[in-house]
Amino acid sequence: MNACALLVRDRKPLVPSVFERAIDRRQRIILYGAGKIGQRVAAALRWFGHSPAFFWDRCADLLGSERNGIEVLLPDLSTMSLEERADCLVVVTIFSENVAERIRQELLCAGYPNVLSDKTTIGGLLEAECVSRLQAGRFEFQLMRCHICPVVSDVRSRCEIFERHVRDCFVRGVEAQFVPEVVVPSMGVLISNKCTMTCEGCNHLRDHYAPDDHRDLAPDQVIEDLRKLLSAVDLVNKLVLVGGEALLHPRVEEIINQLLRLPKVGILQIITNGTVVPKSRRVFELLASPRVIVEISDYGDHVPEPLRPNVSRFIEHLENHRIQYRRIRTLQWFDFGGFEDRGYTVEEIRRVYRTCCFLSHDLFDGRLYKCSRSAYGTVIGKVPNYPGDYVDIRSLDRQSLRMRLIEFLSLEYVEACRHCNGASAALTMEAGRQIVVVKRGHLRRDGSGLEAAAGV
Repeated sequence: MNACALLVRDRKPLVPSVFERAIDRRQRIILYGAGKIGQRVAAALRWFGHSPAFFWDRCADLLGSERNGIEVLLPDLSTMSLEERADCLVVVTIFSENVAERIRQELLCAGYPNVLSDKTTIGGLLEAECVSRLQAGRFEFQLMRCHICPVVSDVRSRCEIFERHVRDCFVRGVEAQFVPEVVVPSMGVLISNKCTMTCEGCNHLRDHYAPDDHRDLAPDQVIEDLRKLLSAVDLVNKLVLVGGEALLHPRVEEIINQLLRLPKVGILQIITNGTVVPKSRRVFELLASPRVIVEISDYGDHVPEPLRPNVSRFIEHLENHRIQYRRIRTLQWFDFGGFEDRGYTVEEIRRVYRTCCFLSHDLFDGRLYKCSRSAYGTVIGKVPNYPGDYVDIRSLDRQSLRMRLIEFLSLEYVEACRHCNGASAALTMEAGRQIVVVKRGHLRRDGSGLEAAAGV
């Protein structure tokens, strides 16, 4: 029996009561959202012997007619009778808490009394599935599947099974029987603000940089900062290499090689728009590690036409080297708005932080921030320099750094949230729309000649 199975050997799979009742009654279950969370919930329900009736998804026309054998429909809340609405359970499988709550309210107003959107309850079903599979000898750890599980991908939560597998199979420098206490679920490593695209509303603020603001961090300094941080924690489940466009960094091969050698680190994820094809074969050899996942953000027709062939070439290289990758069609972003102080009360700023789905613990130039907007916004002066919002890695000794990281990981909000809309259900924008920096303070959208203040 492996370590993960031993971990849950005597544990009863605790299916949340709302799902247990629905499964026992053979209640009709509708999943609102056919994305990765919806598909995970569908798989869990099937494991417990109850398949969802169908998916509702507002992007059904783009997603196709089915997902894993389950029909995908555009939401039409009026098609069912009142009796049918009262009898079904609708599970809202949207990662953003604000969006999920808005949909829940719409469903309640439309006469659907049984609506579930609570992430903890949904996560409980997924965890129960994994426990049950382990006990039945039917659990297979699949990195591509497990790392996107909402229980794992939320930096505010931890999955014991995932952590144990990562520690046993991927991590160097940690004793097998050691129980980690200070764990960073996921941490971004920002190595450059350069990018091949300039997207309006980029959460890395690419649309607020002028060409002369471009900067590549020195690999030696990036690794030195990481080594110091790692000396103060017990485990980092996942490092996420990002930019800008990380693959534009002229020494990205050296950085990836060093990241894979670090102790106390599990998975390495590379986020890219796919428009950069590294010339070095060695880069692809490094990415072929079983610990590495490449995630391609696909912006469709918004990718500048001269760069589109690169995406196909990049994917061809990934497949030729048998590299684990996901290509995600990104349709919509949250509009985080400008940088003025919103005047939030303490409770409002806590809500903005609590409901945000972009917390990422990003390391940039020796400081660990809560998100890339906080990091880059502080660096370019769009957000005031709030010392409590980040951990200054270079200024602290090991013990002080450990204590500061424990405090930082448990914060209920940061001051940078005062300058952000958060993941608001009402404020969204089309993802990937291109703008051109004409000069500092001015942008042009899509080469149309329309200029707008960038606020730089």
